[in-house]
Amino acid sequence: MTLESAIKTRNRKQYLTWWILPLVVIGGWFYPLLGYLLPICMMAAIGIALFKGRYWCDWMCPRGATWDLLLSKLSLKKDVPPFFRSTPFRMLWIMILMGVLAWKLPPALASLNPVNQVGLVFTMLLTVTTLVGIVLGIPIHHRIWCGFCPVGTMSNWIGKGKYALEINSRCKECETCHDVCPMQVKKWEYKPEKGWAVVENWDCLKCGLCIEVCPDKALKFKE
Repeated sequence: MTLESAIKTRNRKQYLTWWILPLVVIGGWFYPLLGYLLPICMMAAIGIALFKGRYWCDWMCPRGATWDLLLSKLSLKKDVPPFFRSTPFRMLWIMILMGVLAWKLPPALASLNPVNQVGLVFTMLLTVTTLVGIVLGIPIHHRIWCGFCPVGTMSNWIGKGKYALEINSRCKECETCHDVCPMQVKKWEYKPEKGWAVVENWDCLKCGLCIEVCPDKALKFKE
């Protein structure tokens, strides 16, 4: 498979899911039950991480698909500063997520219409975090949110070693793979002296674009 055909195949998959994001962000305010798609997606991402790491985040995640298909056309696509992927910053966003849920869910559950009110809480959470992703994604990189997304972070931790990407010593460190990687994973930093080694960056989305573009055929997924 060529890089062009791999990108087209990936985009076709993303077209199956991206529309869920605007459906909830817009429609959820009028039909709160749509907000429940957020926890469903969160649980699905964690479940898949048990077997394939952050595979969900590649094309099944509606927000990630939207970033690639739409936001990427507006983004300056700069290198993401390491700060946005640091453990303290990731932990901060997990605490923000948990804090908002702890603050908003109890009164929603105690309301006269708890089902709709809880749905509105999820809709609000998705709307605000989507705006954060857009505000940062345009001047920096369209996938910057994925670097500190709470669900992505948990998938990173849970999915360590699952369906791992490997790099061979024949890699010439041309960095061609960096241009197509949605998460800007620097694979060459894990190059072994001999044979194959695991790329121990668990933010890899398993998209496989780097494998197709590598001129040295030095990348593969671990069997």
